[in-house]
Amino acid sequence: MKDDVNSAPDNNPKVERETTVLHLNQLAPGHAPTASPEDTVTAFVARAAAETVKESPVPVVVPKTAGPVPPESMLGVVSYCYAKGVYGSNDIGRKLNQDPAFRLSCQNEVPRPEDIRRFRRLNREAIQKTLEKALQFARAKVAEAWSPSNPFRGRSPAPAIQGAGQQEETQSFARREASERIDKATFIDGMSM
Repeated sequence: MKDDVNSAPDNNPKVERETTVLHLNQLAPGHAPTASPEDTVTAFVARAAAETVKESPVPVVVPKTAGPVPPESMLGVVSYCYAKGVYGSNDIGRKLNQDPAFRLSCQNEVPRPEDIRRFRRLNREAIQKTLEKALQFARAKVAEAWSPSNPFRGRSPAPAIQGAGQQEETQSFARREASERIDKATFIDGMSM
């Protein structure tokens, strides 16, 4: 997986040293998947959001004030931001406003921070499931890269990644990590009010 961090020049102290690059346009309504979509965090989250919306017994609800963003896209955006370490609704709202492709797909009616907070409260379980699935997809990709049958893997020893025990460990890790990320987002939003 690609590292999506850009370094700022060292001579400007006002610029953040590292900023997280988000590819929100790929989660915008009506966006066509890129080539080789299975290799990116964005694709893992988009796939997980689509599956979650389809499988969820409770519909994913987008606040009416959030604009014309469909549930799958909103679920994907919020989950993707949490997966990438962007937790505050103010930060997510700013990133959405800075993405011209996403703004265009929403007819410039980008969800506001309060819409994002309300979405999280209304759909915590769906966000949890989406993050869990995305993390499991990512771990499966890492396991595939480390498998002994991978001809591109070097001679370094591969960790034991196969079996039911490992699958259970991955599910436990994903559940815990997803819950911690949502809790962190809730905490950050609570502190910013």
